Amino acid sequence: MDIPVLLTTLLALPPIPLAQNITIPSSVITPANYSTAAISNIPSTQKVASSAVALPEAIAPIQFTRRLPNITASNIAPANSASPNSASPSIAPASIAPANSAPIPSLAEASSRNTVSPSTGNPEASNRSSQTPSQTSDSQLVAEPEHENALFERFFGRPRNAVSQKISAPFLINNERQGQLFVITATAQSPTVRLQAAPLLEKLKDRVRIDVFQQLSSAVDSEGYLLLTTLQQVGLEASFDERKLEVSIQIPPTVRQTTVNTLGGLPPEAANALRPSQISGYLNFQGAEDFVWSGANQREGRQPLHLGIDGAFNIQGWVLEGSATFAEDSASIWSRGNMRIVRDDPGHAIRYTAGEQITPARGYQSGIPMLGFSAVRNFSIQPYRVTRPISRFEFFLERDSTVDVFINDRFSQTLRLPAGPQDIRDLPLNAGVNDVQLVVTDDLKQVQRLNFPAAVAADQLAPGIQQFAYSLGVPLSIENNKRSYDWNQPTLNLAYRQGLSPNLTLGSYLQATPDRQLLGCEGIWSTSLGNFNWDVAVSHDHEIGMGSAARLGYELLQVKGENSRQRSLRLALEYRSAHFAPLGSLSAGNPNSLDISASYNQQIFGNINATLNGRYQVGRDSTPDAYSLDLGLSRSFKNGMSLNISLGHQHSQGRDDQRVSVSLFWALSQRQSVIATATASSAGDSSAQVAWNFSSARTIDRLDGSVGITTDAEHRHLVGQLNYTGYRADLRFSQDVLLVSSEDMALVGNASHLTFGTAIVFADGHFGWSRPVDNSFALVVRQGNLRGRMVGVNPTTNGYIARADNLGSAVVPDLQPYNLFPLQVEAPNLPTGYDVGSQHYRLLPTYRSGTVIYVGTDATVFLRGTVLDADGTAIALQAGEIHSLSDPDWQPVTLFTNRAGRFAASGLKPGQYELRLNTNRTVKFEIPAGKEGVYDAGTLQLSSH
Repeated sequence: MDIPVLLTTLLALPPIPLAQNITIPSSVITPANYSTAAISNIPSTQKVASSAVALPEAIAPIQFTRRLPNITASNIAPANSASPNSASPSIAPASIAPANSAPIPSLAEASSRNTVSPSTGNPEASNRSSQTPSQTSDSQLVAEPEHENALFERFFGRPRNAVSQKISAPFLINNERQGQLFVITATAQSPTVRLQAAPLLEKLKDRVRIDVFQQLSSAVDSEGYLLLTTLQQVGLEASFDERKLEVSIQIPPTVRQTTVNTLGGLPPEAANALRPSQISGYLNFQGAEDFVWSGANQREGRQPLHLGIDGAFNIQGWVLEGSATFAEDSASIWSRGNMRIVRDDPGHAIRYTAGEQITPARGYQSGIPMLGFSAVRNFSIQPYRVTRPISRFEFFLERDSTVDVFINDRFSQTLRLPAGPQDIRDLPLNAGVNDVQLVVTDDLKQVQRLNFPAAVAADQLAPGIQQFAYSLGVPLSIENNKRSYDWNQPTLNLAYRQGLSPNLTLGSYLQATPDRQLLGCEGIWSTSLGNFNWDVAVSHDHEIGMGSAARLGYELLQVKGENSRQRSLRLALEYRSAHFAPLGSLSAGNPNSLDISASYNQQIFGNINATLNGRYQVGRDSTPDAYSLDLGLSRSFKNGMSLNISLGHQHSQGRDDQRVSVSLFWALSQRQSVIATATASSAGDSSAQVAWNFSSARTIDRLDGSVGITTDAEHRHLVGQLNYTGYRADLRFSQDVLLVSSEDMALVGNASHLTFGTAIVFADGHFGWSRPVDNSFALVVRQGNLRGRMVGVNPTTNGYIARADNLGSAVVPDLQPYNLFPLQVEAPNLPTGYDVGSQHYRLLPTYRSGTVIYVGTDATVFLRGTVLDADGTAIALQAGEIHSLSDPDWQPVTLFTNRAGRFAASGLKPGQYELRLNTNRTVKFEIPAGKEGVYDAGTLQLSSH
């Protein structure tokens, strides 16, 4: 039977007369199955008769709740008062709710509810299920499913649920609607609801534990369905409401999948960021010019001009970069620098380089200029990726909670997490031993604090993270501006490191030529007691033979908050044999066999920072031992002043030297400061220096400078410097005056120095003039109504970082590749009716790339007018859109009318338009050619339907 028909039939039944006595056969009521688990939370005045269904072990009980219509204690005839074990026990008056109690659900309502309870059940309820009715205070009625079916047939004269129904029903997970699935209803022969498995498992796979999901997947039958009770057996709370025709599933916290909170990674805004242009490039021009007014060792007058040019050309991610220099006084006026082709693989953080380069080095390897090819895993390509094992903190939340994260007593951020297992990763920890505290406040305002110590080494890798640098080439040498390659000495460089565990990173490396080879291994081990690192290498030279070296280090960093004591300890021990010869060294001579160093830093006396450094070198053969000891004290004051004192003793080459240094820094304001330093030495090379520095408040188009004097035993050196940072050039001018320290203060040197830098950039056919480009750049190109108008980039109270003006487009020359950069444009003092268009952008540049941003539209008109109906009445408080009939690509403009039918809209240009109201009526109008600013369209009257 169709379920809606069944429900209608049940609800239409007439009530049983009050005077009618009801005697229920003993087969209906089974005291041994009595249970209060389903109604233990209902007030005693509202508790209803309940029955627990006895099912096979594999099927959890389905609880039914029903009501006998209009029955009171006075209506019940005390038929036979036999014991519970008799064949036909009657219902005792105590089993029925009093007449003044709350209404008891009807039988029709009872048949519409079958809630699956957890398979574990309620121990208290199971104990009470074995009690007799006289021992139970609320006297529940219990019936098995077959007896429910018999009772249904007795009342209605027909079998119940003879045929199962297949219906489509919505399903909810944790009270959130997920979609539709098919449900096969229960029958007398098959009392368990079945649910379509595919859509259900699709929504559960990322919400429940993996073992729970696997159990559910293996329980799917051949028709692709899951028993409702199977969900309960794995710990889910599931029900099918036959009245609402919907499936509801609640996932308890203990069954939920661990919530991973990754605090690092690429920001979500990067998905819509502007990508670089297909073709872009730049050329930096930097130069230096000196003029000597007087000098003992230099010819007077203008000195030779020196220029440097460097740049890059990017075609779809392939970058050709190089440099060249010009020297006016050189025999070879022009000389080129290194040239190479670079290609990045951002997905794998690998940079491929072909051409002239310096090999990357690890451990005892040396950076060697060479011509060749290299593949290097460069994590700067993925700046948002956390490669160090800096955090993974797992805990369990019993309730939805707010978690405040504190790192070394400093607040980091707030997370809002659901109940269940949690895993917080990628916290921005410092190198050393960190204290992480999580302050958990649940939805009941209960507070709990969780503390985690975390040891981090600066150069450590997370488990599974690999870092490598492979290169092959021939050595490059430059002499008298001539470049030569040693084709007889091909050089192989290999270095590989991997994080093996959260605390251990190991690596090895090789550097080899036909004449000299170097092999080494390194490692880092971080513990709560400190970080240990080691590096062991052996070398071989075909002339001097084998050599070895080893380095062992220990580091303890305890980083606390601003008001807590901080301390650090570093120890290092290094040994080199007499014949140890890395590839970069010209000879194998090692004058010292052992080098021991130590450094300790701690805050003392509240706010004084003390540092103690010591070093001892054991000489080899005729080289004497050497040692040094230094003590540094520093303190900051609230008035912007800080004081540093350094005391040192050094023994080298058989001589002792004591040195004391005092420096004072005083911030007079945010833009001015004074630095004074004095040094005294037992060797007699004492000196003193005082400098005044000032800076402009502007971001760009600013002046900075300094004036200072330095004195020693023989000279007085006066230096004045002025720096200009502009939108299209950097300039630096300095004046040096050198005086002899004598009674007549004789002038021995007076020179002026000028350095400058500028750049030309291009991208997608557009050019710009800029100050020197650091790596990547953005080019803001004006179009439409912004042509020839001033446009500022990233406005602040101190100006712009770039500006488009009469000298050309705006250029932002210092973008960092693979870092998200927000950019905002502003066009002040625009005429009325001009529309800039989009003003906010996000850029994601790549290596040495340029990104073009087009700003401005063709909109120059601010439109106003009045809309009337066909009968002349105002179209009041209506919404509409203006569509262009002249330009199909023009975006519609939304407008609203006031009570008098007046409207105003900006962002239009001359052309044909149609005004469309929400009433589906339209009116056409025209903005004449050449119109700018405010244009009054007058009265626009809608035609009649």
